[in-house]
Amino acid sequence: MSARKVIVTGGNGNLGGLAIQSLLNEGYEVLNLDRSKSTSKICRTEIIDLCDATSLPQYFDGADAVIHLAGFQAPYEAPHPEVFSNNISATYNVMEAAVRTGLRRFVNVSSIAVYGFLYSPKFWQPEYLPLNEEYPCAPKDPYALAKKFSEEIADSFASTADVSFVTLRITGINFDLGYSLLPNRWKDPGKKIGTFWSYIDGRDAARALVLALSAKIDGHEIFNVANAESRYPQKTKDLVAKFLPKTVVRNSVGDYWGGLDITKASERMKFNPQYHWRNFIDENGNRV
Repeated sequence: MSARKVIVTGGNGNLGGLAIQSLLNEGYEVLNLDRSKSTSKICRTEIIDLCDATSLPQYFDGADAVIHLAGFQAPYEAPHPEVFSNNISATYNVMEAAVRTGLRRFVNVSSIAVYGFLYSPKFWQPEYLPLNEEYPCAPKDPYALAKKFSEEIADSFASTADVSFVTLRITGINFDLGYSLLPNRWKDPGKKIGTFWSYIDGRDAARALVLALSAKIDGHEIFNVANAESRYPQKTKDLVAKFLPKTVVRNSVGDYWGGLDITKASERMKFNPQYHWRNFIDENGNRV
């Protein structure tokens, strides 16, 4: 399919802003739905509570697709019951409205958190790395649970409606586009180990959202989205040996591979990240 009018929910956020700009650059018409007023004038914005299902369908007239970004972005952004109830309710309502009004494509933004490692209060080592889409999901926090349930809701709607769903499991997004803050993270490779040293530049994440609109997909498909390489200067096998000695490495490419396998996204969506920290700083943190 080739959508031309796209609704973006949560377009006032960091990724939302990059996504909207990327869509406009590609010639799409964009409507931003957000619960707060936008300071940007680059596209039409409507203030709306996505948890109020009755107010949604009026905005879907004439739209071809939705990119759903709205919601709390981590389990610690609000009390856990609020994170879960808000995210799952908003997601269901937007999906249901998309189906009811006959949209053609729904891009559902999920997270590496669904695998269960990122925000779990108790960490365990993965069976293997890098993680592919077939790795069993075991979410352990309200944010990850809502993301996983959103994937199952997409499965349900895709089985009974003509809307096709693309779910992107995105890893930690870097919005420090000059990578000046990254060297400080290198001091502790064991911190936030649940991302397994993976990351994605915000510009590449936005590009993945645009590609998901036109990918040749029926039903519901899930894709990992990350940079092919890690955010650390050490060889990844050395990091695995130090921090994850029980984890098997398989299907890795090169010395500095990231923790998410993006083979499927590369092959099916033609997703090939363009921005890497090595384009901006060297291994000593100096500008290049």
